[in-house]
This record gives sequence, C-alpha cells and structure tokens, in this order.
Amino acid sequence: MNKSKTIAPSHAAGTIQIFQATSVDDLLLGHLMLVETEAWGTAGENIGASRDKIARRIASFPAGVTLARTNDSQPVGSQFAFRFDWNGSPEALTSWDDLTACGWTDTVHCPQGNTGFLVGVGVAPAFRQKEFVHALRWKKPMRASALLIAVTLDTLFRLGVKQVIGNARVPAYHKRPELSVDDYCSLRRDDGKLFDPVLRFHEAMGADITKPVAYSMDDPESRNAGCWVVYRRPFED
Repeated sequence: MNKSKTIAPSHAAGTIQIFQATSVDDLLLGHLMLVETEAWGTAGENIGASRDKIARRIASFPAGVTLARTNDSQPVGSQFAFRFDWNGSPEALTSWDDLTACGWTDTVHCPQGNTGFLVGVGVAPAFRQKEFVHALRWKKPMRASALLIAVTLDTLFRLGVKQVIGNARVPAYHKRPELSVDDYCSLRRDDGKLFDPVLRFHEAMGADITKPVAYSMDDPESRNAGCWVVYRRPFED
C-alpha cells in the first residue's frame, strides 16, 4: 500500500497494522471495498458505501479514512470520519442520513469543523471476535473495531476538534420490538452493561450515550433506529 501511511506497525506474529489514507489509489480502494462488502453485506448504497463514495471520502479528508489489515495484507476493518460544526444542541442531531448526506460525507465535510463525526466502523466477520497485538500507544491487545475508533479519536482530537460524535446502530433492537427506542437504548443487562452490543461497545470506549432517534437510516436490523453517542476525549485503556 505504497500511498498509505503505517501507524507504528509491529512486526511480531499476529499483529495488526493500521493505515490512514494519504490519497486515492486502487489498492487502498480495493481493500476498503472488500471490507465494506464483507462487513455490511453489500457493495452498493444503503449501509454499505459504493466505490465512488469511498473515493470521495478519501479525496475530501484523507485523515478520516483508516484501514486495518493483518501482517499478510488481509483487510480486516475500516473507519471513516469527517468534520463539521455542531453547536452542542441535541436537537441538531437528527438522522445519520441527514447529517452525512446519506454517506456522501465530502459534501458536508468542513475542514475546520469543531466536531468529528464517526461515519461507521466495519470489520470483516472473520476478524470480529479476535484481539490483535499492536504497537500503538495502548498496551493490551484489542479488537480491530476498538483500535480503529481509538486511532480515529486520536487523529480527530489532535487536529483540534472539541468532541467526536457518532450515530450508533442498534442491531439488537429487533429482538425487543415492544420497547420504544428511548427505552431500548437505556436497557441494561443484569451486569449493568447496556443490552445493545453496539451501544455497549461505545460506552466501554468512553462515549456518552446521548440521544436515541427513531429514524437513523434504512437498517431493518436496527428497526431503522439509532442512537447518538458523544466522545469528549481520546480513548484510554
């Protein structure tokens, strides 16, 4: 991947490497599309992004495009992000579709925006339950999704944003259709952790669970709902 920058890769067996884009190139796009197809089950629009959409994300904000791969160059996961101005009001947080222009983030990216936006983190199914050794600033092995978000948070806060937000999917909501979205997003297990696996993940990464919304995007597994989360500092393990 000759046009991508490696972030402190380890050379030990079983490690993961994290790359951030510097420009559009065919190898990078191919790896990102492979992750997109495997993670979201589609290479088209809706949840999965098209090749053109990804290329435009890279061109508009390379630092917001992060790829994870194994030492033998197997694409593992990806994270996209952009910047925009947010006044801090929950009322301004409507749907994922609205705030990302249905994923065409190049049209809403503001280079000096005060807020980072986590568009989505995707990991190929074969790698989702694995923890990886790495040579980043965190000491313990971590899952690819956690590493991708941690690196993206570091990048966005280093660039000067005040906070980072995301509209989290709620993929277990279809299991509790009798609940309102507000009640579902606050539902906790007996151990005190959130019921929904994606919300549970974001809370463990340090996010505040901020605002459920009945419509986020076309996503039957989440009953089209979502929940806004806010990161106010980088991840610390």
